[in-house]
Amino acid sequence: MKFRFDDQPHQSAAVSAVVDLFEGALTPPRDVLAGQAAGANGHDGFELDRPVLASNLAAVTIREAVNQQNELALLSETDLQGQDRDFPNFSVEMETGTGKTYVYISTALRLAELYGLRKFVILVHSIAIRAGVVKTFEQTEEHFRLKYPSVPYKWGVLGENSALNDFSEPSSGVQFLIASVQALDKPETNTLYASAEQPQLWGEAMSGVQHIARMRPIVLIDEPQNMGTPLRRQAIATLNPMVALRYSATHKDLYNLVHRLGPKQAAEAGLVKRVSVKGIVAGEDGKPYVRIDKLRSVRKRLMAESVIDMATQDGAKRIPIVLQNGTDLFEESGGLAQYQGLVVESIERKPDRVIFENGLTVQSGQETGVDHLAVWRDQIRHTIRQHLSRQGQIDAMGRDVKVLSLFFVEHVADYAGEDPVLPGMFDELFRQEWARAGKPEGEMPDPAELRVAYFPSTKRGILKDTAGRAADAEFEARAYQEIIANKELILDRANPRAFIFSHSALKEGWDNPNVFQVGFLRHTRSELERRQQIGRGLRLPVNQDGHRVIDPSINRLTLIVDESFTEFTEGLNAEYATATGSSGDGAPQVDNADHEVLVRRRPALFDSPEFAALWSRIRYKARYRVSVDQSTLPKVVASSEHLEELRTIQLRANVVQSADLIYDDTGRVITPESSVAESRGERIVNVGQRLPNIVQLIEDQLQYGKFPLQLTRPTIASIIGAIPVELTRHVLDDPDRWARIVASAIRIESIEQMVQGISYEPMDEASWWDAEVVFLEVESKNPPQPQPGNPDPKNGVAPAPDDGVNLFDHVDYDSHVERAFAAQLENSRDQIKLFTKLPRRFRVRTPVGEYSPDWAIVHDENGAQRLYLVRETKDTRNLDDLDWDEAMRIRFARRHFAAAPVGPVDYTNTTDQDGLLIEDTDWHSA
Repeated sequence: MKFRFDDQPHQSAAVSAVVDLFEGALTPPRDVLAGQAAGANGHDGFELDRPVLASNLAAVTIREAVNQQNELALLSETDLQGQDRDFPNFSVEMETGTGKTYVYISTALRLAELYGLRKFVILVHSIAIRAGVVKTFEQTEEHFRLKYPSVPYKWGVLGENSALNDFSEPSSGVQFLIASVQALDKPETNTLYASAEQPQLWGEAMSGVQHIARMRPIVLIDEPQNMGTPLRRQAIATLNPMVALRYSATHKDLYNLVHRLGPKQAAEAGLVKRVSVKGIVAGEDGKPYVRIDKLRSVRKRLMAESVIDMATQDGAKRIPIVLQNGTDLFEESGGLAQYQGLVVESIERKPDRVIFENGLTVQSGQETGVDHLAVWRDQIRHTIRQHLSRQGQIDAMGRDVKVLSLFFVEHVADYAGEDPVLPGMFDELFRQEWARAGKPEGEMPDPAELRVAYFPSTKRGILKDTAGRAADAEFEARAYQEIIANKELILDRANPRAFIFSHSALKEGWDNPNVFQVGFLRHTRSELERRQQIGRGLRLPVNQDGHRVIDPSINRLTLIVDESFTEFTEGLNAEYATATGSSGDGAPQVDNADHEVLVRRRPALFDSPEFAALWSRIRYKARYRVSVDQSTLPKVVASSEHLEELRTIQLRANVVQSADLIYDDTGRVITPESSVAESRGERIVNVGQRLPNIVQLIEDQLQYGKFPLQLTRPTIASIIGAIPVELTRHVLDDPDRWARIVASAIRIESIEQMVQGISYEPMDEASWWDAEVVFLEVESKNPPQPQPGNPDPKNGVAPAPDDGVNLFDHVDYDSHVERAFAAQLENSRDQIKLFTKLPRRFRVRTPVGEYSPDWAIVHDENGAQRLYLVRETKDTRNLDDLDWDEAMRIRFARRHFAAAPVGPVDYTNTTDQDGLLIEDTDWHSA
């Protein structure tokens, strides 16, 4: 299998957010040899205009809807060789699984294409991430060669082969150097700091790090939150970056954040899998339940944070308590009999443990009073059950996606060794779950052939337990090499391996897009990292052709954990808070798997003549053709209200800020930002600087925007010529912003003209939608639950009447308007013979993206005429009140359904208050 890559809007947006910072701010050297790239010898001759860079920063942060910033966040450090350095830093936040590595490689190549930059260092903090970066270069090579045909490039790993020499020598191609920060942060021992024994004939002896610094590279930092110590900040400065670009899902120090794609945004946009949690809460084994989470010192006295059972009116519940010498658990538990005689005798360090008077000892991170093997059995059982269900669902849809499940194992001996428990346990439970699913016994594969394991090992193949320490790097590197080498192989459906057992230390830097279930089979609590569990399976799956599958109905990651849902979510939020230094609000939203609802198709209605007639009319796919009168476009754009923003453009100037200092009682300044006044300072005048090619700037904006648009350069030039002079004069003040505003106006006016000039033509019937694929027989949903302050979430799943006319036994609604509209349809059964909420798998192509209408309805008009309706429901009928692209999709959809080839389809937009609008005679008009 070969992974396929394409341009995705969210990745293009992240690239543009960084590239646009340098417009007008980065000037290549002028004394470049003919035929040689500007940065072939490094970037020392490039000029970076920091005031212009700061001005661009303000514009980009406003556009990207992150906190507006007007000042550059410089990293000022004395590097590890005693040189004072300072350089701008820009941060991009991207949720795990959305293509962070792809984005920074693409950003580098785009900068190389525009400005001739040639030297990029990719800085990582672990072997795992380094291996993942190399794999991404290998997988994307063909894609990027086609995307950037004029930019040849190579990559190498610092310390391997001739990577350093290739990087430091003149080259017209882009050179990427992938370096581990550990190779930089110990100048006393790192060979990179040693001078060459044989100096080059044409220069003095230089150390490896000096060769890199001489290049003044752009430094791309992967997971910078792991490089925030003073020593590692100095190590970064030692590279002498022109600029550092920081990429992570969980930044701790944001510097200048220019783009954010957080967990909630990514999930809502369908860019990653949704996450569900199945909690397995350990039951009693007849012993008192005691869990020791950690020890802490309070006024030089050791105490232990613990969890025990406590008697309540609703029975025993587990609650946290703090133990100290003399604590009586019988009293703390409210008199539960099993705790009699359980009194803390001592609390000790190294190892951290609590000793009770009856001889019981519990170490930190451990618990007693539960049957661990029983918990593991439940975790494995539910993982297999979910695996078989998910694979069956995907097969029924014809998606050709192989489902994988991943188990994290804490000790090698649990899976391999003299008496491992997991292989036999898995094989037994797989046979049971296969039978439970009603699958033929004769078709059951050998469970042993479904398992594959990856563990750290020595050179001689001896498996080892590791903990991610520096001393473990060599052993873990072998496991990562095997995981990454087999990444495509395990996705092949001809390969029976579908259940991966991996050591818990191997928890970052690798993932597999087709992991749909993750279980963590552990002995202790201290080593669990919920963020890492989620990260291994967030990426969208790929089919057997290597193409990404975008379908919310199947793209769900289920975590099978040995704690309650509440414990998991609170712990996840705490981990995000620790990682980012924030409140933890950035943690991804996870669903409780116990709240999943199965939505079933009703066979009688699906097989009915009413559904057959409805489906025959709407199932067609159509290609569209658009025509825009380019002779009238200049006049239309010139009079567009979207050009009014040009009047606000002013010559770039410094920003003068002023405010009174307000102090609290401790002397700390607490002046709020809202009280800071701003005014324009000295204007920035660029004397002798050539005006950039405005036509080229506008063309780039049109091609790289959310809705790419291709116009000829003469057409763009004629549009510019038609713009009134009182607006064109501002181009000299800020050419880049002027071009962005004009490009936006061109795009909007062109697409609005397309509504009049679009025609839809049905495609060959063999390509039309398949009802079995669009309307699944069974589909799981995980609707939001009522919460304090939100007792009635806007979207959800509601049961349909047993004798109703809904194609499904539940209605899946995205708003209260939709829920009310469905109830009206159910209450109008004299006229409504059948209706269905159209799944988002049913899509109509439009110039502004694919569109999924809400409802398909069979309506009887007085028993004399049968109408087939498609309706879009919003809280308003006025399209001007909707987002522009949403309104445009509705306008284009009218044209699509007007071209129905089998029989007429009545399409319009309505509200729950306006109803079906059968009398609407304008449904077929634009």
